[in-house]
Amino acid sequence: MTREGLANEPGKTAVIVPIFGRHDLTRTMLDDLEGEERSFDIWLVDNQDSFEPGNASVEIVVPGMNLGWCRGCNYGVSAAWERGYDAFILLNNDVRLSPSFVDGLLNAACVTGGDIIGPLYDHNWPHQRGSYDGHASAYVGRPYDSLAPFVDGTCMLVRRSAFERVGLLDEYHWPTYGWGCDKDFALRVRGAGGSVWVTERSYLNHLARQTARELNGYSELEAERENDQGMVEKWGSDW
Repeated sequence: MTREGLANEPGKTAVIVPIFGRHDLTRTMLDDLEGEERSFDIWLVDNQDSFEPGNASVEIVVPGMNLGWCRGCNYGVSAAWERGYDAFILLNNDVRLSPSFVDGLLNAACVTGGDIIGPLYDHNWPHQRGSYDGHASAYVGRPYDSLAPFVDGTCMLVRRSAFERVGLLDEYHWPTYGWGCDKDFALRVRGAGGSVWVTERSYLNHLARQTARELNGYSELEAERENDQGMVEKWGSDW
């Protein structure tokens, strides 16, 4: 069966990447995406207004201040919204991506009809970790998808219809670090009748905290506190 004409197939897709310095990471991430056969647009939210795209084919929006990850994603989605995208892939720049990474996410969305799709990776959450733990460039995707309670904001495909139903990421409860807004968003989408999936069709290495470590005043303990406090306030201690 081909993807063409299937009702669950996301169409026009935007990859939204908030960045703040560390242009070496951004260029490497763009190199990983360059070999994809599938057509999509890349939007960089340049929180530092310092990225030079060179020959890279990207849209760059500059908010004029450092919005961080959560607000940066919202800014990018809002900036791209009027272009009529059917799906948005929120992506960090401190990642390495498997071959046909975007295509794998879109295939999973097509097959599952899911509202949020996340890849396998080598970081925090057990439900996004598989048996593979090598470099993303050598990963061979498999057509397996499983329901999940949420996915890590390092990368998540979100259908336009999900944003239309529940709104953007919650900036109020996670104003500084944004660590809880990915989980909260998934819970809101599920509460509205949507579904969240992890796919083995795509895989990423997450280098983690590469930008955050360079920010003045960054505190992992404070980020964890904000994460926990926001989740308890919105969803209770047994979320």
